[in-house]
Amino acid sequence: MTVESGSDEDALLRIRCSDQTLLACNPPACALLEQPAESLSGSHWMQALGCDPATRLALEPVLHAMGRVYLPVFMLRAGGENELPVAGMLRPAGEQAATERVLYLWRVHDGCLDTLATPPGASDVLAVFGLDCLRATQLPGQEETTVLLQKIRDSLADIVRPGDAVAAPVDTAILVVLHDVELTAARDICRALLSHLHRSHARGGLRLCVGLARMHSDRSAQATLLEANRALLRSLYAGAQEQLRESRADDFALLVAAALHADGLFSAHPAAAGTGLQAAPAPARRAPPPSLQPVERGIEGYVADNMEGAVDQAMFLAALDVPIAILGPAGTGKMYVARIIHEATGAAPDMLVQIDCREFRGRNEANKRLSRELAGSEGRTLVFKSPHLMHADVQLKLARQISSRTLADVSPPRSLPRAKLIALFPDRLERLMRRGELSTPLASAFAGFPITVPPIKDRKQAVLRWAHKILGQEGARRDRDLKGFTPDAERAMLLYDWPGNISEMRQCISAALDRTDKDWLTPVDLGLFKGIDPEGTAFVADSQPFLEVAQSAGEETDAYVPSAIERLDVALAEAVNSMLAVELLKPLGAWLEDDIVLAVLDRYRGDLRRSAGFLHTRPRNISRWLPKIQEREEERSSSALWQQPARLLREWARESPQLEESPLAVLEGTLRAHVERQAAGMSAAKRALIMGVSTPTYLKRLREAGER
Repeated sequence: MTVESGSDEDALLRIRCSDQTLLACNPPACALLEQPAESLSGSHWMQALGCDPATRLALEPVLHAMGRVYLPVFMLRAGGENELPVAGMLRPAGEQAATERVLYLWRVHDGCLDTLATPPGASDVLAVFGLDCLRATQLPGQEETTVLLQKIRDSLADIVRPGDAVAAPVDTAILVVLHDVELTAARDICRALLSHLHRSHARGGLRLCVGLARMHSDRSAQATLLEANRALLRSLYAGAQEQLRESRADDFALLVAAALHADGLFSAHPAAAGTGLQAAPAPARRAPPPSLQPVERGIEGYVADNMEGAVDQAMFLAALDVPIAILGPAGTGKMYVARIIHEATGAAPDMLVQIDCREFRGRNEANKRLSRELAGSEGRTLVFKSPHLMHADVQLKLARQISSRTLADVSPPRSLPRAKLIALFPDRLERLMRRGELSTPLASAFAGFPITVPPIKDRKQAVLRWAHKILGQEGARRDRDLKGFTPDAERAMLLYDWPGNISEMRQCISAALDRTDKDWLTPVDLGLFKGIDPEGTAFVADSQPFLEVAQSAGEETDAYVPSAIERLDVALAEAVNSMLAVELLKPLGAWLEDDIVLAVLDRYRGDLRRSAGFLHTRPRNISRWLPKIQEREEERSSSALWQQPARLLREWARESPQLEESPLAVLEGTLRAHVERQAAGMSAAKRALIMGVSTPTYLKRLREAGER
């Protein structure tokens, strides 16, 4: 068997997909691997490349990709010893596309280590400063980039510590060797350097990012440089939140998952490596993101809001054939970002398909719906809302189809249609995995370049734009000519934290318009009035100043974050305790049912049939309950002890999957357990009063719970 070749210098290997063994390789490949063709034939392709375990794990899925996959730079150990930085491209093997792949390999060179007077030592940290043109309003030309990088290099050489070294610029990056320093101190130094460089050289949206890696005695300078370069690439594509990034074990895997060719210090372009490789053209240099205006006109109900870099990321990732995760609390506008991506692909609006994974009643229903949508997804954008709430088996099946690019439920098997796959998650993937809600395979499938949408409280500049947009929409729906918000109302909205984000803002404004017929909305109308300050203006108590919000926006913690149902459990216990402390009994059980019903109706936008299905009841029952719910509304909404449980109920109802048991029964049981523990000394009549039911009904439910 022979290997077709683009030129005499191309290193080509032919791989069988079933067992991942090498079928053939040409002389340049044998020379690159420093092994004869006889010893390479029949060996595992990654064993022949001498890949370390982490690299092998990252490269494992790409062999099953149906199209071309450009491999980021990785270390090849020729003959099992000599380290060589290489890049590559994997593609189907012509007529044998279903069963075989052809791997192109070429050496890459960074060149910067050669410009250092002395090589880095074992206690040094390598910092790679990269120029990011993604968010630039004007993309600089090659000559401009060269001049700018040289100026940045000269500035760095003037301000680095004695003993530190600055290498010559390569492409769009510069290496700085920080001598004899710990990573913590290296981060502080790099932050100071970035601050100086941005003041001196930032223009037109250009920014610098930094990737850090520490030298080790068991790792070469070249390998460490590659790690720092990968950290830089992750920072460049991560948006505004990660301007400085340390190397991590999963960097290469994430670059592979996103199918992004490496740049930075390493020139991965085949032409730059001096090969004649014609079959693997390098991807074009990144272009600046298109204007948002054409997109915004096509997205009804949204306003121009970059969401701290989330839209920039969305516009860039829209051009890549990679699954995308959009992360953020409920109501932040994740669907807005998904629509941005869809519109940027040029597809028609009706080609956007939303799959609400919370509505699946079981594995069979989920598998049927997902199979149908994936099979017919050619040219579409599939948005999976809260896929972490699906059964673990369904998550695993979906992950396998995405990773292998193969449909699981068709015979004979065929490749997954070309579609844009987007998943919306309410929290960081690591936290969802830690809580046991998200499977590792599904997290890996969407972990390439997640987009984080910050809560509205961290985007104070967008609060009033969203508020006025929503006011105009709600006014038009009611056919009312509204003037706007009073200055005190705008101030209150800026100070309020909006825990429910944009969804809560819409509910707040809608409720205000239902309560008043005034042309101008006040803090009282919005429910945000907390008093009058000494200057005579309305204020919102216990709010965080805007400066503190901005300073804390980028802070992250790996501490355990409880789920909504866990926080709701605690809030119900605290409500019972507070009520017993003041000896003022309230029908918490009735309020609980009221707010669940209202929250579910809000989730399904008033659709009685879908709301009834979620609550395991009939639509006419909800219609029968609503008058009593409205009768209790004033007492319920004015109770201070019930505000936290009510907010968490709404949050839980938005994110909860379809339960096998009625949510009313589940949460009622939770509250009853707290009442039984804390009010055990009270009579059954008083405990029944707290649950909002008659004494016989209470005793009956208590017996039924005991029997279960």
